[in-house]
Amino acid sequence: MISPKLYKSSRFYDFFIKALGYESSIDRFLRSLTLECGDECRVLDAGCGTGLLGLHFLQRFPNSRLHATDLEPNFLQATLTNAESQGVDRERISVGVANISQPHITTCLEGNTTQLEEGSFDVICIGAVVGYADDIEVALQQLVRLLAPGGYLINIEMNESPSGQYVSRRFHYQNIKLHRMCEVLTEAGCQVEARRFKARHLPAKLTRTGIVARRTAAS
Repeated sequence: MISPKLYKSSRFYDFFIKALGYESSIDRFLRSLTLECGDECRVLDAGCGTGLLGLHFLQRFPNSRLHATDLEPNFLQATLTNAESQGVDRERISVGVANISQPHITTCLEGNTTQLEEGSFDVICIGAVVGYADDIEVALQQLVRLLAPGGYLINIEMNESPSGQYVSRRFHYQNIKLHRMCEVLTEAGCQVEARRFKARHLPAKLTRTGIVARRTAAS
């Protein structure tokens, strides 16, 4: 099994998810989602890794803008490198160091810290990262507050299958039960749908599930 040290190396992490087909299978799942977003939507990729989720939406919505955050600056650099290789205009992307425990606080690579405004994003995407928060429920609530009314929180989360639980243990990933996660998002003012990965989403189907939460206009 891949060592947890993989998360410290953006180069090997990027190679791993591409070589084993995780990138393409997650991309296929994302493309199966129907999202009512304008072309100029604002996207937050919280815990971006090498940018798989956020860059998907930049490609999908031609005039969208992305703010990508991660605890490790080398992953932010990897996201920018992947964006360049995909032909994405650098001006459409901003990056910042952030801890998923406080996703609204971000520090740019030059060292200036800012607080993201509530309701400022149309799409927030996360991938198996909230399990590293000090308080998972609080982190989810904070993420929802960053959503504009009608905005989407898309979580490509570890599933509860034996393979998903095994990988979570290997990477010291401590999460709440998925049904509780859906309850927290509902209580925070979202309509929530759990979406299982299908056979065409292999190999990500072995360890991942999708949770799509849409903030209601009244929340």
